[in-house]
Amino acid sequence: MIKICSSQRLLLGVSVLSVFCYSVAHDAYGQGTHAAPVVKPNGKHLASRAVQDQNVGKQKAEQLLVTSSRVERMVQKTPTSVTLLSGKTLDQSNIVSLSGLNGSVPGLNVSQTAGYQTNITIRGVGMQTPENTLNTSTGVAFYVDGVYIANSISLDQTLFDVDNVNVLRGPQGTVYGQSAPGGAIILNTNQPKFDRISGHVEATGGNYNLSRGRVELNVPITRTLAIRGSFQKFDHDGFAHTSSPYIGHYQLDDQHDISGKLAIKWQPIDNFSATLTGQWYGAYPDGPEQKNINDPISNPRIVSQDYPTKYNLHTSFYHLNLEWDLPWATLTSITATQHVNSIYQYDSGRLNFADLGKYDYDAKNNNSLNNYSETIALRSRAGRRLDWTVGLYVMGQRGHQLVTEYEGTTAIDPVISVPANVVSNPQSNLAYGDQETANRFAIQPYFQVGYRITKKLHINGGVRYNYDRYNASNIYFSAYGGSQSNHTYSTSIPTWKAELDYDVDPDKMVYFSIATGYKPGGVNGNDNAKIIKYNFQAEQNMNFEIGAKNWFLNRTFMFNASAFFSDYKNMQYIANDPYPYAYGVANLPKAHMYGIEGEAAYLMFHGRLRLEGNLTLEDGQIVGHSSAIDAAALSQVYATAPACGYGGSYYNPACWSAAAAAATNLHGNKPPGLVSVQGSLSASYLWNVPYGKLLTKVQYIYRGPYEARIFNNPAYDHVPSYNLFNFYMDYKPNRLPMDFSLACSNLTNMAGVNSRYTDPYGTNQTSIQYIAPRQIMGTVSYDF
Repeated sequence: MIKICSSQRLLLGVSVLSVFCYSVAHDAYGQGTHAAPVVKPNGKHLASRAVQDQNVGKQKAEQLLVTSSRVERMVQKTPTSVTLLSGKTLDQSNIVSLSGLNGSVPGLNVSQTAGYQTNITIRGVGMQTPENTLNTSTGVAFYVDGVYIANSISLDQTLFDVDNVNVLRGPQGTVYGQSAPGGAIILNTNQPKFDRISGHVEATGGNYNLSRGRVELNVPITRTLAIRGSFQKFDHDGFAHTSSPYIGHYQLDDQHDISGKLAIKWQPIDNFSATLTGQWYGAYPDGPEQKNINDPISNPRIVSQDYPTKYNLHTSFYHLNLEWDLPWATLTSITATQHVNSIYQYDSGRLNFADLGKYDYDAKNNNSLNNYSETIALRSRAGRRLDWTVGLYVMGQRGHQLVTEYEGTTAIDPVISVPANVVSNPQSNLAYGDQETANRFAIQPYFQVGYRITKKLHINGGVRYNYDRYNASNIYFSAYGGSQSNHTYSTSIPTWKAELDYDVDPDKMVYFSIATGYKPGGVNGNDNAKIIKYNFQAEQNMNFEIGAKNWFLNRTFMFNASAFFSDYKNMQYIANDPYPYAYGVANLPKAHMYGIEGEAAYLMFHGRLRLEGNLTLEDGQIVGHSSAIDAAALSQVYATAPACGYGGSYYNPACWSAAAAAATNLHGNKPPGLVSVQGSLSASYLWNVPYGKLLTKVQYIYRGPYEARIFNNPAYDHVPSYNLFNFYMDYKPNRLPMDFSLACSNLTNMAGVNSRYTDPYGTNQTSIQYIAPRQIMGTVSYDF
């Protein structure tokens, strides 16, 4: 089967929404059988609708079932802005991580910050606090198989064994709650099945010495017990490299990782199932490219740095999903534990000693996180006039961080050894060190209800109470002295949603919603700070949305559109303090964002040709007169203000006053991460060729410009637009269970800028991170 968007397994415990999809199926003899399974929220097949296609190989529109508030609905009856991408669609566009989703989803912008962290923004709401993993949360919640991934580091890992990805736009504070003021990304992996032994073997090769191997095996042990295992090994050489007399030709933007998953499903009776899953991931690249904007080498794939970048990431993830269908309701439970360990070293100056005039090296930026969570929910049976859900989410997290940053004006060997007693006995060139332990506890009960006022008019609403408590213990140390702090902070904020939808006719519906979202506040705990407070406030977002979902032309043409306005309060961002390294998280009082989004798909020529696309137009501004210190301006004050000379930034109040006076008024600035224009257009055609079927697809993606920070400084913050052209073809023999595919991404080899990042620490340098260059990959797969 060549699937362009497969039928969906719905997610435990949360709403999963789908969009217009189609698939092409044919058996070994080319009889053209199209199968669209009907599924329950736990993934169990209730029945199978087989639609005989009179035209062999025709592309058809599937009537997929989705779940919203635990009520099964057709795709176009779901009153929410959402985009669904199947695992096959990700492969066709060479999307191997979340950052590859740019342009494929309206309102979504995924950028890299500080090299190793992924910042996901939807409609201008995301995370503007990089390198603060222990103290802040993402603004877009990320779920895997029903489990909230409570750290931003895991967002950087390679996608693996994906069934589908759902992107929900706008606040999801009722159902998802935890850190979803911008939206939510729901990733569903493939699950064990009881029907037969089956498997998938795949080998991929390409330029940059790319190699990727995938193995998947499903084995029904008994009629009530099934196991599924999957494995992936992914490698390619660096897209960029250094040019340095110290470290020579050193690869960057390379890939070396291993992924594994094992899931066991037990269903002793028809109305109860238990699935135990373990997932593991390890990445061992040299590290990401971060090219200084002042790099004298014009080639975007060569950087002038003399400190080697190293990055290791290890994650493990275990969860037990239970579901019990009672006569009057369904009880679900998701128990999960997550473990993350990252080790990172990089050139914080992003430039070699000769050109920067000093060195600035992060020899250690190590993070470890242990997270435990429980979600339990009771939901009414589907199909009633009144449906309801009551649930509880509980989470505990403990994290550790160690950072050591070295600076100096005398050239040294770039190999820096960090001694075991660095906290108590720092070296003379240690400019900054931080050893932190952070604990977090969250408890969030929620309730939602839906009511069918008439056959065409429906109302839905819900509320969630969010309690979060943080405790952070910090030891700051450097060659200039040290300090300790311990601070606790808690927030208690409700979020809610109200939605009204109307079925104009069986193929058209309109809806209006008001939804709120929330991201917890936290602690800074830096006792040296002069203007930054110990605590920062929780973010809150109120979003107004109106939308329409439509079928036309005998359901061969789909068009969905929505318009939104967001009142965004207390945006969290990294703030600089007049005292060196006394940074912290602060809040902007208010920002407004607004825009329109559209998605469309059209089948032509008896279903052989499919056209699809999306378009986003967005804008916004920071409201009110608030100010903040730009890292670039702070460096200038330290370098030129007489009061800051001879180390005055550490002891002279006049220097601190000069730094505070250099603060920028942010009134009217555009919120960071908000892309004015973005979209994509693709065309795919299914050909009858000798002995099989050939699918070809071309895709165009445009990601417009945006601002990287709240300062909107044109020299440092403006991220330019880029254009991408992708091509994909897949040949399926009639009589063999094999596929042969060829994919080419970034056909024009454009050095598009993914992001800009101005490091608020150390020498405050600005770096550029680029999208991947042209990649050509061939894949052979075998299914059994």
